[in-house]
Amino acid sequence: MNVFDLKKFRRAGLSIMTVAVLSGGAAFSTSAKADSPREDQTRYGLASGTGPLNTLLINGQPTTPKIAGNSALFVRKIAESGDTDVILLTSVGGQACDAQYSILQVTPTGIKAPTPFFGNCMTAQTSLSGSKITLKFQRNVGKYVTTPAEVDVYDLATGILTKNGKNVPSACKLDDGVCQG
Repeated sequence: MNVFDLKKFRRAGLSIMTVAVLSGGAAFSTSAKADSPREDQTRYGLASGTGPLNTLLINGQPTTPKIAGNSALFVRKIAESGDTDVILLTSVGGQACDAQYSILQVTPTGIKAPTPFFGNCMTAQTSLSGSKITLKFQRNVGKYVTTPAEVDVYDLATGILTKNGKNVPSACKLDDGVCQG
């Protein structure tokens, strides 16, 4: 490995570590801490982003539909609502886009359709109020430009996803049967 490749490798590793640390610092969490940001325990088994090509596994089995991250898939249980466990999935990107997010509901009978991956490639600040999960993203428009943050809200009760107050498609569009992050 030459010096240029080593620097590129270190930079990519730093990006992934930064996302891992920042993703773990949300304002709420209802699950036991997992040993890895790539997995978390639900009431219905271990959810893990360690499947082939960074796919999601529940109890070691691929989900239907398949859900895949880019360079990695981080998994964090963020809430329980009735008999549903809510998971925040983080598709870790690379230097161009640190992270995209999806919300997944896990029930005793399986998973509900995941949301499409969303966000503006910045780290999300996550909060929960009632049945609404809010993810706020800073805008990356320049050093001296002040603009409001992007705000995505997912309503567990209705399944509606909004971006800055406007409804957006709430079911992930499948690419060859895979919800891709």
